[in-house]
Amino acid sequence: MKNLNEDTLAEQPVIEWLKGLGYEYAFGPEISPGGPFMERGDYRQPILEERLKRSLKRINPDIPDNVLSQVFNQVSKYHHPDLEMGNKEMYEMITRGVRIDVKNEQGEIKGKIDKIIDFDHLENNEFLVVNQFTIQGDSVRIPDVVIFINGLPVAIFELKSPTREKATIADAYGQIHDTYKKEVPKIFFYNQILVISDLFKARHGTVSSRFDFFTVWKGIESEDEKKSDKTELELLTKGIFKKEHLLDLIQNFTVFEADAEKDASKYTKKMAMYHQYFGVNRAIDSTLKAVKGDKKIGVFWHTQGSGKSLSMVFYINKVKKIEELKGPTFLFLTDRNDLDQQLYKTFLRTGYPMAKQAESIKGLADKLKGAGAEVLFTTIQKFDMEEPLSTKDNIIVISDEAHRSQYAEYAGNVRNVLPNASYMGITGTPIALNNKNTQMVFGNH
Repeated sequence: MKNLNEDTLAEQPVIEWLKGLGYEYAFGPEISPGGPFMERGDYRQPILEERLKRSLKRINPDIPDNVLSQVFNQVSKYHHPDLEMGNKEMYEMITRGVRIDVKNEQGEIKGKIDKIIDFDHLENNEFLVVNQFTIQGDSVRIPDVVIFINGLPVAIFELKSPTREKATIADAYGQIHDTYKKEVPKIFFYNQILVISDLFKARHGTVSSRFDFFTVWKGIESEDEKKSDKTELELLTKGIFKKEHLLDLIQNFTVFEADAEKDASKYTKKMAMYHQYFGVNRAIDSTLKAVKGDKKIGVFWHTQGSGKSLSMVFYINKVKKIEELKGPTFLFLTDRNDLDQQLYKTFLRTGYPMAKQAESIKGLADKLKGAGAEVLFTTIQKFDMEEPLSTKDNIIVISDEAHRSQYAEYAGNVRNVLPNASYMGITGTPIALNNKNTQMVFGNH
């Protein structure tokens, strides 16, 4: 039995909350090399090797042993001289699968994608929480709590005991940023979420986040819940690490934003904040209802500086994967060129290099004709014609600054030329929520 001390007192609540969410639990030393339940053969290896192998076999039941070995080696032996670029490359493997060239019966080489995590079937994955997990690099370090999915260390908690007067969340951040990332970088290739806490205050971020970009998480199922009896750490743990939420956040609510539209030299990893996560998922629920009904998705309200553009990236990340929407085309409308440019550039920098601007109504008509699962941008003033541009029913029109008075007239024009599209408005102005013109065009908040 592990002795209870300041450190375990900080770890135990997190472990108990995660066990309550259905996570398996293991004590680090017991699954380390030489331990009674050993799951890896080397302290330098942050992956739980046997767990990863059986997960690969379970998720990809037809995978031949030789291909399984190739996938396993590609993941477990991965290295990159730059931690953050390595994290980006591994993220692609985690979310999209590992491509392996396989020779078929005709002797042809075909690319095959094998999944590491099954995002479509939650129960097909193994969720494990481990405390006191020792990892060796330039030195030996022991993160407080590590969360594994299918043997991959996807999250780290650094917890400072509240009984230590000088222990703060800033100290926890420093431990990760100044010590762990430099001395044991390999574990961070697989990391998706970092948590820092003093048991009461709690913040989450990514491998790219500066301390001031680590943010609080409010709510388990909604940010509007009554939560006076719960600490920030409990809300964060139960809100982010509920299994469905964790897979959703990793797959749909994480982006790598480039420092330029072309020839980027640096990428910053960003994950949704709580209001973006809950707000976007509500918008997606409304979208599924609207496409089958009155085509009015509603108004997405955001506060100034709350990451509106990224919220739209997260929205499209998820909506484009929904099969019943048939690979929708997304058309962003603004009433100013500078807003058009801002949104457009955000998409270019966050994984949508094929996003397109329509400079003319003819250009827009041409793009809509051949469009499938594309992201298009134009200004609303262009819609001054009478003939329909497209009668497709899998177009989603998203109007920025939808509260502006002229939108009722302009948006009415858009409805005439895109009669079967679904419509969503975005606004940062609360007055729009009671604006009858806005609700008439887009639906309710």
